[in-house]
Amino acid sequence: MVIINQNQNSPKTIPQQQNSPKTIPQQQNSPKTIPQQQNSPKTISMQNPQGQQQQQQQQQQNPPQNNAGGNGSSQNFFVNEIYANPKFIEEIDSSIAKLDGELKGKAEKVKSVPTAVWLAWEGAPAEVEQHLKAAGSKTVVFILYMIPTRDCNSLASAGGASSLETYKGYIDSISNTIKSYPSSKVVMVVEPDTLGNLVTGTSESCKTVHTMHKNALSYAVNVFGAMSNVSVYLDAAHGKWLGGVTDKVAAVIKEILSNAPNGKIRGVSTNVSNYQPVASEYSYHQKLASSLSAVGISDIHFIVDTGRNGVDITEAFSKTETWCNFIGTGFGERPKGNPNPGMPLLDAYMWLKTPGEADGSSTGSRADPVCARADSLPGSPDAGQWFHEYFVQLLKNAKPGF
Repeated sequence: MVIINQNQNSPKTIPQQQNSPKTIPQQQNSPKTIPQQQNSPKTISMQNPQGQQQQQQQQQQNPPQNNAGGNGSSQNFFVNEIYANPKFIEEIDSSIAKLDGELKGKAEKVKSVPTAVWLAWEGAPAEVEQHLKAAGSKTVVFILYMIPTRDCNSLASAGGASSLETYKGYIDSISNTIKSYPSSKVVMVVEPDTLGNLVTGTSESCKTVHTMHKNALSYAVNVFGAMSNVSVYLDAAHGKWLGGVTDKVAAVIKEILSNAPNGKIRGVSTNVSNYQPVASEYSYHQKLASSLSAVGISDIHFIVDTGRNGVDITEAFSKTETWCNFIGTGFGERPKGNPNPGMPLLDAYMWLKTPGEADGSSTGSRADPVCARADSLPGSPDAGQWFHEYFVQLLKNAKPGF
């Protein structure tokens, strides 16, 4: 099991302001209390005060807690039709203009695949309303990716809000907009990579922001997890990164949820912007669910990013751990709720990272040396910008194909 250093974590899509086609207002979640999971206490006779005292002491040492489920969080919104991000369609059109023949026809089909909307720049809250209006009764999947000192200031994906207070205002703006659309169905994926950095980040750039990042995650869960029409998934990286330390992951999640007394989560997202196969990610889900249950958090569900895991590159990835524009990848399973009866913990396959947008570049002011490796497709623009050649690779290698 390889633990990836925080500055080598796969940076997420960072939408550029000029790329955000439509403005969408935000909505704020009204926080809700997180129910505590009841320990199944044994019946204690009133004639046995010593036994009662022992039970009380045991409960104080291991307080029951269940932060999963409740309100919107208790529903799998992926069984509903999922909204297709118009920005993705525009980006594909830019590639279609360069294609012909069979590939052009296949690219047209990709336009119908729903993808998440990233809330990752200062103006993103103003775009939320537009997406909610366009979606109507469809489920909109948002990814909150604006935490201060994002990715511990890693090269390719550094950024985020200027302070914790600014971040809270960002969340409030988004949640207030969602509140004005109470019939909308919203999935909120919270801060890809942050939990991974909290668990394994040992650099000074990570350690100095750990407390602030925990507070930020708690605030997001407390707000969004309290809304009846929002289903929250806290991101937990992927199994190649955190699969060997699920007890530590569970402990951090418990701490985050204990400081979000009014909010609940539906579950956990994994493999965002990565390439791990569904089967290996589900093994990670099972281990993490067991670790969470051990700390009193039950009824957790999972979603997995299948946008770029159509080709099993496990062996190649294990040798290099290159997260940036990995060569040989392809589109994976299409987004779908309850996709596999044999995987009851799995709520959905979903294209979370916008497949075709770059992970980072080997040149320019945001250059990352990982993006210059031999197994990273050359010629990439900055993270979050459309990478035509990578889109074509994903299209050619798609499994299932288009």
